[in-house]
Amino acid sequence: MKIKTRLTIAFLVLSFAAKVCAAQSLASFIATPNPVGSAVPYTDAQLKNIDSDNDGLSDYDEINIYHTDPHNPDSDGDGYSDGHEVQHGFDPNKNGDDKLEKSIDVDLKTQTLAYFFGPYKIGQFLISSGVPGLPTPPGNYSVLKKIPVVDYKGSNYNYPNTKWNMMFKLQKVGNLYIHGAYWHHNFGHPMSHGCINVAYANMEPLYKWTDVGTKVIIQ
Repeated sequence: MKIKTRLTIAFLVLSFAAKVCAAQSLASFIATPNPVGSAVPYTDAQLKNIDSDNDGLSDYDEINIYHTDPHNPDSDGDGYSDGHEVQHGFDPNKNGDDKLEKSIDVDLKTQTLAYFFGPYKIGQFLISSGVPGLPTPPGNYSVLKKIPVVDYKGSNYNYPNTKWNMMFKLQKVGNLYIHGAYWHHNFGHPMSHGCINVAYANMEPLYKWTDVGTKVIIQ
């Protein structure tokens, strides 16, 4: 009888200890970030700050933009890291010397802007083009000049210290720019005097990414 009682007590103690260990393991699992590809992946915000293979591209960009391997620094096996190839204008998925072009596409109908590195879409967001009577002219352009800060002033408007300005069309009166806009948040609807208005949160990365000479297609 005593032996049976002792065995029962020992079994209960072991069961309790096992439950405690399981609970601790679960808490540790939940609290600890998991690597890319695990059952509980990182969020997009986390992936943008992670470079698992140290190739110069974030895991987010490798997975969602370039479709390269975030665990292989040289996805195409040409001896150059994926980040090095993108930085110097080459396709990280192809072993060759053909360079990719940057381009900016503006769709006036949908009031959107998308920008590309060759076939890879880097980003897309809503914009505000010219209002009726002062429409943004469709056409094929290029970025002629980048100016960090511009004061826009006219007979019925004054927008000083406007950040991140990219001129794409010279005119006798009022050159046209793609630029940040801090004076409204009505993106997705025409609001400008012919320029392309972009929210500051979207314009800063676009401005930094764009080179003078980048193609601008407005249709």
